[in-house]
Amino acid sequence: MGQTTASSTTAEPSTDGAPSVLSANAAAYAARSADERLEAIQQVAGVIAAAHSELLDLIAAAEAAQDWQDDGASGPEPWLVGQLGLARPTSNEWHRVASALQELPELHAAYSRGELSWDQVRAATRFVTPDDDTHYATTLPGYSAAQIQRMARQRRPISSADAREAHANRGFSWRRDHRRGGFVYSGFVSFEQGEAINQAIASIAESWGADPATGTWAPIATRRADSLHDLATRHLGSTSAPDRACVVIHADAAVVDGEEPGNGFIGDLAVSRDGVLRGLCDCRVEVALHGPDGATVGVARASQNIPWWLRRQVHHRDGTCRFPGCERKIRQIHHLQHWSRGGPTNLDNLVGLCWAHHHLVHEGGWTVEGNPNRVLTFVKPGGRRRLKSAPTAIDPTVRAKLRHIAATSDWAEEPPSSGRAPPAA
Repeated sequence: MGQTTASSTTAEPSTDGAPSVLSANAAAYAARSADERLEAIQQVAGVIAAAHSELLDLIAAAEAAQDWQDDGASGPEPWLVGQLGLARPTSNEWHRVASALQELPELHAAYSRGELSWDQVRAATRFVTPDDDTHYATTLPGYSAAQIQRMARQRRPISSADAREAHANRGFSWRRDHRRGGFVYSGFVSFEQGEAINQAIASIAESWGADPATGTWAPIATRRADSLHDLATRHLGSTSAPDRACVVIHADAAVVDGEEPGNGFIGDLAVSRDGVLRGLCDCRVEVALHGPDGATVGVARASQNIPWWLRRQVHHRDGTCRFPGCERKIRQIHHLQHWSRGGPTNLDNLVGLCWAHHHLVHEGGWTVEGNPNRVLTFVKPGGRRRLKSAPTAIDPTVRAKLRHIAATSDWAEEPPSSGRAPPAA
């Protein structure tokens, strides 16, 4: 059976839910016998499993090399979201299974041979251990995905009484510690609540990376404490509630315009020019610009540079931070071409970013190219990496080889060297 054009053809009317109109390619398959179609379906499904097995190894290797960190992502899962266009739950599961299979070589091999489906292997990795890897790799192909999922659930039974007791015992309290000048927190929550809290705090803690001043990571406990504070301040400073404080930045107008090197100041704390520009981009701040003699030449009193009607349009269009793979809430609106350099404040020049990636663009030196209404490309300093907000399309020759596998009845036959599908049978 050969490659056909992309036109469509009308099949016999259907009463069982099957499509009444088929593409030319699907119609060519429909002309084959049921046995040939079944064999083709099984073989292509095996190709999908084998290819996915390879992809999971690539994902494990990319995590080991921390490719995601070099690309400015907050973790390996959001990095996959941005690179492959996945939903976050799918990315989380691929990452989990990729890690698990590294310690289960026999189960991994069964999946790569197409002996297990994705639904089977994803459930199996929740309970198979290195000690029983060989046993389950040979027995699980005989079980359905539903049976393996039940086996996974049975490994960690939780009684209703235990669940009710955990829920009833939930609590949270704090007390002052005058000696150290702070608070001590304590409490208990159920597994369900705790996992949500842990994931939220861990996600924020991982997103900050190393201290830019020292180049080292703060202890995990320190970053978790900062993450809890960040969660609280996000709620207090959300768009639905007014800010509780106003930050005043003082900067020379010549520094902002790029005519002279220098910094701005918050009190007596120096703020880099990039930090000042980020504040001017979209922050609720009071910015005082000074001339050469120190006289104030302009003040923006906690103003919104972007009107609310336009801000709502950006939020509606973008939904979450537009950095590839990041699904944090939009915290600031970024001008692709800064307004201090003549960039317009309109929808075509604005993009929603979270705090971390707005900081990455300004202080981190990343640039953003493209049309915010379509596809954006985030470029690392020096052009070393270019991350698109859309997945890369499959190479046509790869697609042709896949079509060849499905179209031929001789599964051992080599694909044509030209990459084209074989002639029609």
